[in-house]
Amino acid sequence: MRSLVLVPEGLVAATAFLLLVSGPLGGVPRSLRPYLPGLVTLVVLVALVAELWMGGTLASLFGGGFVQDRFSVFVKAAALLAAGTAIAAADWSAEDSLSVGLAMPLLAVFGVMVAASAGDFVGLWAGLELAAAAGVVLVGLRRPDLGLRLLVAGGVATALLLVGFAYLYATAGTADFVTGRGLLRSVAPTLPLAIPLMLLLGGLAVRAGLAPFHLASVPASLGATPLGAGLLLGLVAAASLVAAIKIAALLSPVPDLLTPYLAVVAGVAMVSGGLAALAVRAPRARLAYLAVGQVGWVAAGLATHYRGGVGGAIFMLGALTLAATCGPAVMGAVEGGEASLAGMGTLRPARALGIAVVFLSLAGAPPLAGFFGEFAVAAALAQSGQFGLLALGVLGSLLSLAAVLGTLRVLYIQSPPEEARRPGGTGMPALTLLSTAGAVGLSAVIVAYGVFANPILGLAYQGAEALGLR
Repeated sequence: MRSLVLVPEGLVAATAFLLLVSGPLGGVPRSLRPYLPGLVTLVVLVALVAELWMGGTLASLFGGGFVQDRFSVFVKAAALLAAGTAIAAADWSAEDSLSVGLAMPLLAVFGVMVAASAGDFVGLWAGLELAAAAGVVLVGLRRPDLGLRLLVAGGVATALLLVGFAYLYATAGTADFVTGRGLLRSVAPTLPLAIPLMLLLGGLAVRAGLAPFHLASVPASLGATPLGAGLLLGLVAAASLVAAIKIAALLSPVPDLLTPYLAVVAGVAMVSGGLAALAVRAPRARLAYLAVGQVGWVAAGLATHYRGGVGGAIFMLGALTLAATCGPAVMGAVEGGEASLAGMGTLRPARALGIAVVFLSLAGAPPLAGFFGEFAVAAALAQSGQFGLLALGVLGSLLSLAAVLGTLRVLYIQSPPEEARRPGGTGMPALTLLSTAGAVGLSAVIVAYGVFANPILGLAYQGAEALGLR
């Protein structure tokens, strides 16, 4: 019975494998192609239902290498929901390959699921690398130069991660998270251990696109397809943040090793993300920097090192994963400055609603998902006495809200260009029943995430408790 908890992972991995081998075997039949995104969305939703249905089954498999707990259930459900919504809302006329474009998000989700359920360093590293590799493939499919740049940056991040994992293993004497946390209670926070941990978290920051380490991921997302951008900004960042949460929980007995680094990086990310979002005009670039700011909020929650702050960070992780993964997909192939979104509220009202809700959530506007995540982290920061970091977070949110007002003005007030008004005109995403339903569903999910923030936050606190935090 316990092995049934692997059903969601099996569904996702098997579907991705079938999509990848369909090319060498002759490709997807032409008659099936229009329905393939809908079928894959259905598979992802079935996996999500299975994950939620078996969420009460707590299990440990493969000698502790796979752990099913409240934290893993929360993260896997958020990743599956984000991927399914993004696939449904995507403008497939803007993607370079149907089968690869569908397979890579599934592989990225599988990587997030592996990292969330990892009971040791090996599984955590494998899940993170799988999600990152899926992002590189989808970016390189359109821009090989950016894919290569991302691959080189990923190699540096992997080297830093392996050095940090090696020192943690040598210090704790085990790769298991539960056992290691108990053994680390007797470890003193010394500089020889703090330096490798700084390298480890630096590697995770590169993967997550956390300022000031976002110089590879953000430019790559700007040149990628919509789904490729969503993978980098959402699912790959989610895998990195899952690793950061697990490492923070592991090192909770010695919080002085992480708190200064996390506080500095969180403050830089929150303020610089808001400033950059206010400075740029391109919609996808603005979304990328808004996501950087919210990654900073997750790091701020981890800097508190107790259940309230980490629970708020987990709640924020779910909101960020959903908005950052689906935002580029619902925008479609819009490129250039704000004029590319001009009049979309008139011509594509469902997509305009999805874009507006995503931007507002990433900026922390009430009463959406991002606002309640930031509020939970802010309350934890106040309780822990980190008022300086809290002030930086509020400043970053105000800057982000000011940036989003400009996007809303273009969406709903500015008139669309004449070429977009004509039938078949350029500049607007293709209109299909599935993409319209996906955009409406995205808006509903983000609003519901905020409306039901209290019970969802309770689940996030349970996830923090499952990691051993009090």
